[in-house]
Amino acid sequence: MMHRFFTIRPEAPPRAVLEQWYSTSPLGKRLREQLNKDMGVILDQWFGYNLLVIGPNTDIPISEMTRVRRVLQVLDRDQQLRKGYTGVYAHDEELPLETESVDVVVVLNALDLSAHPHQLLREVHRVLTPHGHLLIVGTNGWSISGLWHRLARLVTGYRSEHARAPGLRRLEDWLTLLEFAIAPVRHKLVVPAAGSSRWTRWLVSVDEWLVDHNIPFGSTYMIFADKLVRGNTKMHSFERTRARLMGLSVPNSVVGRRGSASRSPLRPGK
Repeated sequence: MMHRFFTIRPEAPPRAVLEQWYSTSPLGKRLREQLNKDMGVILDQWFGYNLLVIGPNTDIPISEMTRVRRVLQVLDRDQQLRKGYTGVYAHDEELPLETESVDVVVVLNALDLSAHPHQLLREVHRVLTPHGHLLIVGTNGWSISGLWHRLARLVTGYRSEHARAPGLRRLEDWLTLLEFAIAPVRHKLVVPAAGSSRWTRWLVSVDEWLVDHNIPFGSTYMIFADKLVRGNTKMHSFERTRARLMGLSVPNSVVGRRGSASRSPLRPGK
């Protein structure tokens, strides 16, 4: 009975389970709403020619948030192409794109599912243009829900071969070694509650206050980063600013593109 209560063994592949959770569960809907607020601000102020989305379908309307001209989506065999996107069939750790050909990369829970998360980040760094932008959404293993799943794994003895996501501190170390300038981490879904009862509505209001004040230990984190260029390591200001179009050259194809930098507009507490 105890094993059945704590079971976390999925009936479907982890990517499909996560996609279903985002699309059907009340908690997944709450998380999408929280992510949309910050992503709508930051993506609206990042410009370029190509934006690459890596990870499962989360029902987050990235193509409606960005002014980047072309949105590319990395697909596996079972993943459907979303409207307004261009599909690229590949493994997340082996991108069929030329070096420095993408201006913005959005990684949605791909590190949580990857068997080689560090290689995935190296590929992201390779395809990003100088001063290109990176947005990562991932799960925090030291949150309330993360600790619950750790307890479940201890009780059941089950550990998915895909559950090798780096901790938040290790991820920041990897990004620093890859010469990314990192903005303060944004924390989402600190209290994993959703529902219509009086008690859950109160918990939801508490969680919204914690998220608005960027209290740590959220179930999900967001990281914004800029790819630095050797010899120019000054970190951008992460103030909330009005978007403005930088001077961009229009390339002839999807590859071989040089990007331009802009400022990341978020800071904790906003």
